[in-house]
This record gives sequence, structure tokens and C-alpha cells, in this order.
Amino acid sequence: MKQVDIVLLDDDKDICLMVEAILRFGGYTVQSCSSPEALLGLLSETTPRLILMDMLLSGADGRDICHTLKQKTATARLNIVMMSAHPDAERSCREAGADDFIPKPFDMDIFLQTVSANLPA
Repeated sequence: MKQVDIVLLDDDKDICLMVEAILRFGGYTVQSCSSPEALLGLLSETTPRLILMDMLLSGADGRDICHTLKQKTATARLNIVMMSAHPDAERSCREAGADDFIPKPFDMDIFLQTVSANLPA
């Protein structure tokens, strides 16, 4: 299996490009996808150290995806950091099993600190 630092799931291609650039600037290898199906495909061929995902996706809820991944033996130990601009999102993301949360819009330094803190050694 291919090893990458971070798999990013966000249905907004512009946000994916921006977040990918920030992560690569921070020295991380990253692979992004825009749908839950694409995420599952990536996870079947890639072993990420961290999954970074948006809470609200077109036709899907990131919290449901997070909860499902945390219930499966193969993905339960993966760290998941969720992102959202929704005002009350952090609590519900953590209830779904997210290891951490990044509010949007975010400061680049705080974003990279949160990512770093959630990457297993």
C-alpha cells in the first residue's frame, strides 16, 4: 500500500487546492478526493497518517463518514480531523468520533499546528 501523510476529503475543489498547497508547504504528502466513494477507494490503496475532511459534503455528512470509519476495524485507528464553518460543528464532529476540529475560515499557522498535533509518529 502507498503511504501518504494526509488524505483530504472536501467537495469544494478550490478549498482542496488551497488546503493541498498549505499542506505541501508544511512538508506533507497529501492526496485529495471530493466524494465519500472516492475516499473509500483511496483508503483501499493508500495508508494515510491522517484524514482531514469537511463536515458538510454534497449529498453526504462528514460526521456520518467519520462515525463509519471509526467503527470499521481497518480504519478505526486512523486519526480524523474535521473542518467546518458551521457555528456549532465542533461538538457534533467530536460526538461522531473526530479526533480534532478546525473551524473555517482558519489561520494557516493554527491549521498546520492542528494537523501536526494529530499526525501519529
